[in-house]
Amino acid sequence: MQVVSSYGVHIRDSYDALKRTADLFSYAVACLVQTALANWSSLSDTDSSFARLRMMECMVHSANGFSSSDSFDQKFPKFPSYYRRAAVMQALGIVSAYHSAMKSWKASGCKGEAPKLDSCRHRMPALYRGNTYKPVIDKETGEVLLYLAQIKVFRNNDWVWDTVRLSKTDADYLEKRSRNAEISAPVLEKKHGCWKLRFAVTETVKLSKKTISEQKICAVDLGVNTDAVCSVMDSRGTILARKFIMRGREKDPLSNALHRVSVFQSLHGSHDSGRLWNIAKRRNTNLAHQAAREIMNFAIANECDVIVMEYLDTRGKKRGSKKQKLTMWKHADIQNTVESLAHHYGIRVSHVNARGTSRLAYDGSGRVKRGREVSEDTPYDVCVFKSGKTYNCDLSASYNIGARYLIRVLFMESPDLMTKASGIGSGTQRTLADLWKINRAMCSLLPAAV
Repeated sequence: MQVVSSYGVHIRDSYDALKRTADLFSYAVACLVQTALANWSSLSDTDSSFARLRMMECMVHSANGFSSSDSFDQKFPKFPSYYRRAAVMQALGIVSAYHSAMKSWKASGCKGEAPKLDSCRHRMPALYRGNTYKPVIDKETGEVLLYLAQIKVFRNNDWVWDTVRLSKTDADYLEKRSRNAEISAPVLEKKHGCWKLRFAVTETVKLSKKTISEQKICAVDLGVNTDAVCSVMDSRGTILARKFIMRGREKDPLSNALHRVSVFQSLHGSHDSGRLWNIAKRRNTNLAHQAAREIMNFAIANECDVIVMEYLDTRGKKRGSKKQKLTMWKHADIQNTVESLAHHYGIRVSHVNARGTSRLAYDGSGRVKRGREVSEDTPYDVCVFKSGKTYNCDLSASYNIGARYLIRVLFMESPDLMTKASGIGSGTQRTLADLWKINRAMCSLLPAAV
């Protein structure tokens, strides 16, 4: 399996030249979009993207004795050919997406707002190796200097090669990744005021192919109050390890940022609170990434083959006193980060139905009482089973999440097992106790098979 990720290397200087280059490239894309839009009837007749690229280049660029009627060469003299091709490809993609969206909008009866053409304000160029991007080589030793790179930029009204310094930490990490992966040509990027070279890293990994009887799984229950509760279990339903993840160090700055937003809006209104909201969102994203990394470290330490999580759908308007917490809950970011990291380490990821995992006791006794259903002083993460047993609700949910995955795989491998194990409910009613029943049924069949 091929896993594609990206990594940004910080650029430490030449900010003015990079800004002029990016602005000029964006303007070039905007001009090419108008040309492609005017000639789309002929461009859309071509079958391949390469043929469309060549046709578009002939429309805007004069070369090999062919004179173009377009004013692109006059507007952008000495424009590097590889920058021009990158701009042409982006312009063709923008126009193609616009016409596809317009076709779908008309097919739906023109419902909603009509699609709009991309403004092309912040388009960034791809830096092709050897043409617009080159690593710096030491003339004496012949070694590649990881912390320097040459980029073709627009400086003093001319296109020149400029040597830029790169972050040592980022360059060392990328060099380490490149030993077992393929690194693509970079793309210029500006994010949060910092200029970067964004590299795509393609790795070939082998996912775990163990049978269900040999697997160890990590069942993860994501929560709003507790970031995650993880349980490691095997196919027999034996709990091998447990972990509560609570990133209090990251939650305190997030709470402070949200408090500053609340105070500012009460005094000045919400129209100028964008900067404070951006700070809160970045801290919230950092909290999600830290929680995902801790989940992965726990799964790797216990040599798990599969990470099982709930399929969560929180779309729709949030109501009640907890609506801000639900809106800021970054469960999708946690799951996406865990999935990308897990595939990097050869671990599979699976999802199960979330309905009833917290409401049903793992021992099969039925619906639990939690929080204020027990008493006014009982926390929401504490539940009481019908047998009177007091337990952590999120931990019980993680047992049920892992059990639902294991039961599903066992039934897929042995469809006739459903008739042997009686009393197993539907997917949204299954708990860890049902997995125990299945294993008892399988053990009772072993002497007969012998």
